[in-house]
Amino acid sequence: MGFADAVRSGFANFATFEGRARRSEFWWFYLFLTLAAFGGGLIVMIVAFVTIVPGSREGQDPSGLAVGIYLVAVGLWLIAMLVLYIPMLAVWARRLHDMGQTGHWLWLSLVGVGIVPLIMAFFDSEARPNRWGPDPKAHLHPAAPPYAA
Repeated sequence: MGFADAVRSGFANFATFEGRARRSEFWWFYLFLTLAAFGGGLIVMIVAFVTIVPGSREGQDPSGLAVGIYLVAVGLWLIAMLVLYIPMLAVWARRLHDMGQTGHWLWLSLVGVGIVPLIMAFFDSEARPNRWGPDPKAHLHPAAPPYAA
């Protein structure tokens, strides 16, 4: 799965916490979210340099309009990040399901050890159907030869 397919799939299943997601889908969507966060932060920084910094350089307090524009930019960026966080959690839960784990591992993020489910996302898929659905890579696995006694 490529970058565009992963982003499309992430948004098509934005609140689907059931099923499975391959590593490529998760990591491409994670890259998209990282780029979106970085790009939004860059825009907020540019807005700050355009609105707040010029008045501060002259020893004056920035105008109320400048601060208002900056706060609107920050608010829009935060709202966008919150909106993107739900599809990220859904893709992440499906990724954990693909490995045979429960999505409840994501609760560790609330107590500061979110690195654990992130590291788990590196692991390979379970090579058979599990309780969350069929193996998305089944077509890649050769059929197992019958057991010969």
